Amino acid sequence: SRPPGVVARAPEPRAAGASAAMGRWDGQVAALACAAFCWAGAGRRPRKLGGAPGRRRVVGVRPLAAEGNATAAPRPPPAPGALSEPMVARDGGGHDRHGSPAIDARLLQEPWAVNADIVEPQLVKNADDSEIKMVRRSGKGVKQVATLGPKCWDKEMIRKLFLCGVDVFRLNFSHKEHETDKEGNDILVKHIRDIEAEYNHPIGILADLQGPKQRCGAFEDEAGVQLDIRQQFRFDLDPTLGNSRRVCLPHPEILTALTPGKTLLIDDGKIKMRVVRCGYTWNGEDVYVGSSAERPSNDSNECRPFVECEVVVGGRLLARKGVNTPDVVLDMSPITPKDERDIEYVCKQGKGGKQCVDWIALSFVQGPADMQRLKELVKAHRGDLELPRLIAKIEKPVAVDTLSGILEHSDGVMVARGDLGVEMSPEEVPYVQKRIIRMANEAAKTVIVATQMLESMIKNDAPTRAECSDVANAILDGCDAVMLSGETAAGDHPLECVAVQRRIIQKAPISVKRADGDGATSPAESGKAAPEVKAAADRTTKPVVAAAADLAAETAAKAIICFTESGSSVVQLVNQNPGVPILAVCRHIETGRWLSLLRGVYATLDSQIKAKADKQGKKGESMRFSWAVEEACRILREKGMVADGSDSVVVIGRSPLFTLGEHNSLQLTEARGPHLTVGWTAPTTP
Repeated sequence: SRPPGVVARAPEPRAAGASAAMGRWDGQVAALACAAFCWAGAGRRPRKLGGAPGRRRVVGVRPLAAEGNATAAPRPPPAPGALSEPMVARDGGGHDRHGSPAIDARLLQEPWAVNADIVEPQLVKNADDSEIKMVRRSGKGVKQVATLGPKCWDKEMIRKLFLCGVDVFRLNFSHKEHETDKEGNDILVKHIRDIEAEYNHPIGILADLQGPKQRCGAFEDEAGVQLDIRQQFRFDLDPTLGNSRRVCLPHPEILTALTPGKTLLIDDGKIKMRVVRCGYTWNGEDVYVGSSAERPSNDSNECRPFVECEVVVGGRLLARKGVNTPDVVLDMSPITPKDERDIEYVCKQGKGGKQCVDWIALSFVQGPADMQRLKELVKAHRGDLELPRLIAKIEKPVAVDTLSGILEHSDGVMVARGDLGVEMSPEEVPYVQKRIIRMANEAAKTVIVATQMLESMIKNDAPTRAECSDVANAILDGCDAVMLSGETAAGDHPLECVAVQRRIIQKAPISVKRADGDGATSPAESGKAAPEVKAAADRTTKPVVAAAADLAAETAAKAIICFTESGSSVVQLVNQNPGVPILAVCRHIETGRWLSLLRGVYATLDSQIKAKADKQGKKGESMRFSWAVEEACRILREKGMVADGSDSVVVIGRSPLFTLGEHNSLQLTEARGPHLTVGWTAPTTP
């Protein structure tokens, strides 16, 4: 029943003299009608998902019993297409009783709101006050990762980015400092967690470690030197200022790894050189050798290595420019002392053992041992507490060659096309991208495509057609997420970038064929064995998950509800490509946060469900499955994941709910919930 003294009413046609708040309501509904979302895509069998183009999604609510009678007969279901009931009224703190904020209508009248991706606003009446309740839409397939930077460090801009569609925020530790408030909380993380709590919508945070940066030294002339084709140029450990013949390269690990015929790329590949000779300086004299193995000592101070190169692609070389070695495996760890400090920082930030970040990405990974080392460092700081998920950034050709082993020791990979495009020919990158995505799909690992997706929008307010095609192709290749870097961190149009990327995603299928190229959309249909997931599948969860995806396809269901304790069953479900959004009902917010990066998955942490789950087993209390399904259906409607109450919904879970073990329950219901679907009446105490 409703809280005492609170009245919730559906908006009525405005008569002469109606309140200004109602006027704002009418105007905002009209302004946001263009944001109506049509699910269109291919699932396990070709079919169209969702309503017709342009169909307005009206959010329903949990049906309320008659006043003073908690067990009154349920109201008859609304006619197809009819307006659903209004949202439940908010509490005195500005939130409805399920945690979503009531937002003043003026927020929606600001110019940025045209880019927002929200469910049709709901009018909430409380005494004499009228406000708009805003809920971030849930239903697109591929997720959006946005990098925080100078243009979007303040809390209000982060809020707007979230409402425009961002699912995961990236903290780039190449530029981020350890900035904390008086309580020791990271400022940016605190902003994100506050917004997450306001909207009751789990938000993921990705910490991106800087990794090693190899750079050349400085020159006598501040303008640098001009290098011409076929010119000879030397790199050594001499710290004196460079000239047109040589410069210091203060990285002995590079100089000792290079041999004649190897390649050096300078300044993001603008200058290219080929090694012609290598050697060492011993007692003041240069000695030429075929490889570093011929050096009389491994001490780089007494036996100082050098390489002499021939310029293949010339240009002006300036001080402190980056050096890449595309065809050499360096005898060094990608985890620098700075990275170790950053790892400790993000692992120990969470109060009471709670996680500060949900994903950690390691740069310049060369092989499986690098990811094993990262995991060791994270475990050393987290102990027995839950660990953040680990992502390997694939940005070196050697990492592509060792990708199978890297995937075994990672939770996901990032196609970091910036450095990858420097260390290999640009024409190879699109095909390597497809290969990385395919292998990640086969291993059931999360995959992000990043770098220069909407580069022109750093300055322009509209993308190029080629950029739109680039984003779309990454989606159709089967990635889980696409990422914006400088576009949001330093660009002039961060909100427009997120909105453009979101609209491209919304045009694509929620899921696509993954891990195979013969037109099938699942391992079962392609004749391949289902990939093993990180959490070993148990004997009933696998068939239940597969049956749920089949049932969704056969009944044209609009969503799947998955009750999960650890999140592993959701990973398996994503791998089945059900073609519809997945609502992951979680007991722990940490689970919902890392699941927010998975394609088509929208996690939720409902306060009422969590309260009941936490009481299970105490004094014989248990949670009724039907009650939990009723609450999950309400969340589906609130988040705009279904069009109306008659939409079919597939439900899977384990009974008792939120206990570790095999999933053993599969159900088909309607979005209005079992209360109206089969006449089940909610008991006073679930």
